[in-house]
Amino acid sequence: MTFALLPDKFQWVFSEPLLNACGKAVKFCRRQRVITPFRLGLALTATCANQRVETIADFHCGFNALFGTTVTYKAFYNQVAKPHFADFARTMTERLVGDMTLKVLGFAKGRAFAELRHIVIQDGSSFAIHDGLREVFPGRFKVVKPAAVELHTTMDLLCDAPTTVVLPPDTTSEQTFLPEPTALQASVLLADRGYVDLHYLRRVQDKGGFLLIRAKAGMNPQVLEAFREDGKRLRSLRNKSLQTIHAKLPKRQRVELLVQWQVDGAPLCLRLILSWNRRTKSFCYFLTNLPSKGYPIEVICRAYKWRWQVELLFKEWKSYANLHAFDTANAALVEGLIWTAIAAAALKRFLAHMTQLLAEVPMSTRKVAMCALHVLGDLVEALKRGDMAELYAALEASILYLARHAQRAHPKRDRQTGRAQLGLDPCFEIDEMIEFADAA
Repeated sequence: MTFALLPDKFQWVFSEPLLNACGKAVKFCRRQRVITPFRLGLALTATCANQRVETIADFHCGFNALFGTTVTYKAFYNQVAKPHFADFARTMTERLVGDMTLKVLGFAKGRAFAELRHIVIQDGSSFAIHDGLREVFPGRFKVVKPAAVELHTTMDLLCDAPTTVVLPPDTTSEQTFLPEPTALQASVLLADRGYVDLHYLRRVQDKGGFLLIRAKAGMNPQVLEAFREDGKRLRSLRNKSLQTIHAKLPKRQRVELLVQWQVDGAPLCLRLILSWNRRTKSFCYFLTNLPSKGYPIEVICRAYKWRWQVELLFKEWKSYANLHAFDTANAALVEGLIWTAIAAAALKRFLAHMTQLLAEVPMSTRKVAMCALHVLGDLVEALKRGDMAELYAALEASILYLARHAQRAHPKRDRQTGRAQLGLDPCFEIDEMIEFADAA
């Protein structure tokens, strides 16, 4: 029954009638000839997932090879250069990301973070594009790279996958794309120091949400209480501003401060964890409202390292899904190819997660991203023909191959120094995974 869900999932996401209807709905394609929305979406996603793509001509060759057509480059380019191509590619990617997300990680009952619904990571990744797009996508570094975009991504750590991706110009404020406070109820948000907004933190706390954010060095709240990591109270640091006592902060042990700001006419009290970095000779600051009883200093500092998972996601997009700039000044084409790359990466992550569920072995998403090209060919052929029996056989062969060749190399080391230090382990229960994904 578990395996039977796979072909249905693929058939739904890459349904020919639905993708063609999607193309019509966004006004990308009114008359369907050789290059239909279904064919174009499948070919672009498969090409991004299977090979290194340098030019638009590589997509053209991939389309003709997959469907055995002789479409000219000009006819192909005219389709992908349409103003609504970006809308179609974005809608297709949203369907794929939304319908192919499952819970793959979790905590044993009683462990820290086990009572939380979601562990949300927020970050962005920018890269330069064609200089001719400086008016549409202005970049922050106008002299060196006048045009750039930034992918603002919300990732759910328990799903090990993105849940929301937004593509604005690089100059847009990153705080604009933070999750709604109501969505963080009984959840925790991990974010870098660029996302510190005291008014937003207040709203998250009022809605029953939690946060763990790296703070800026120049902050100057009022210190109400101060404790060393060994539990000793630092009475001389109490009831003073942070900048006043900064030079007196101990460096041999981490310090926990109970700090307060006046925000919207009311006090905002948070925990501020300070850890001395010997290499940079400076303090690292972590803001959180997680209770100290179940989340001591050591747990907070280790948990913040989970934020690195979104950086690995960005690296996977750029290294194994062809997320890079193309030599074109067509804004819709640039945006559409970015969405296509994210769709290809999401497809490979879903294969990794389903293999982990069915084979009950911890999987490496990076290894799957690297070697999925060896199994995607048969899957794409089955999707092209709409043959469920062929799709079933291709998926079975894919899972067997990936389970042998793409497992995590050092699961024991993960529990000692990696992401499993705090009990974040693979989840193998299909009912729990589906229920979690539906709720999300």
